[in-house]
Amino acid sequence: MTFVTARKRLSEVREAEALLVTADLAEEATAALGIPLLISKAPALDAGRAGLMLGGRDLRLSGIHPSAVIDPEARLGDGVAIGPMVVIGAGVRIGAGSVIHAGAVIHDGTVIGERCVIHANAVIGGEGFGFEFVDGAHRRIPHLGIVRIEDDVEVGANTTVDRARFGETVIGTGTKIDNLVQIAHNVKIGRWCVIVSQVGIAGSCHIEDGVVLAGQAGLVPHVTVGRGARVGASTGVAVDVPAGVTWSGWWGGPHRENLAQINAVRKLPEFMKSVRDFMKGHASGA
Repeated sequence: MTFVTARKRLSEVREAEALLVTADLAEEATAALGIPLLISKAPALDAGRAGLMLGGRDLRLSGIHPSAVIDPEARLGDGVAIGPMVVIGAGVRIGAGSVIHAGAVIHDGTVIGERCVIHANAVIGGEGFGFEFVDGAHRRIPHLGIVRIEDDVEVGANTTVDRARFGETVIGTGTKIDNLVQIAHNVKIGRWCVIVSQVGIAGSCHIEDGVVLAGQAGLVPHVTVGRGARVGASTGVAVDVPAGVTWSGWWGGPHRENLAQINAVRKLPEFMKSVRDFMKGHASGA
């Protein structure tokens, strides 16, 4: 059994014995493949659930591993699972049903909501990158705030979320963060955002609800990305991004404008050759 979510992939699953598809693909899949179909609103999710029901290994943790180091002032909700070599600092609060995987470090004062997942070697609540050059040396600025992660958030492996200088660094309900992401001090991330690997978000940025930041996007300090905006892979963001738009390019701008610029640059060699040919013809005619 497998699943398909795109029409162009139907020809690639001819050896499957059963297929999960969305309703809009069902008629075409029946005609093309002639195999049993299961109609689903979310084929990829339901295929994974079926795999667990059919004996696939469930990788979820349970219990608290004996090698974990948990400060006695930390408070863990019902059903919290803690993996090997996790370190949880003083005053940390972790909500019911959350999972902290191996090697993660949760620094003092961090608040994590219910049903969150913190993957291996993530660091939550470390000091932000803040220095002043005084008397010939870089002097560290104390960071006195915390990180607050709301319910149903997932933080990928080796991702770092820095504590605020004052107040809170916030990650909103339902946001999903990939591996190897850097979130600096005092960043505010809204609800139901998706942040893909190697994104870097500088200090005091505001990411509103429903934003998608594709891989390796980079944001300078103090910018706002509006509700529902999408920022393409490797895009540099130096100014505020309006709500609902798609931005790409370096530095970032509206996606269609960026595509037009790229297309123009690709045509430059041909254009320059035409100019040279024209100039040669003009010179010989003179």
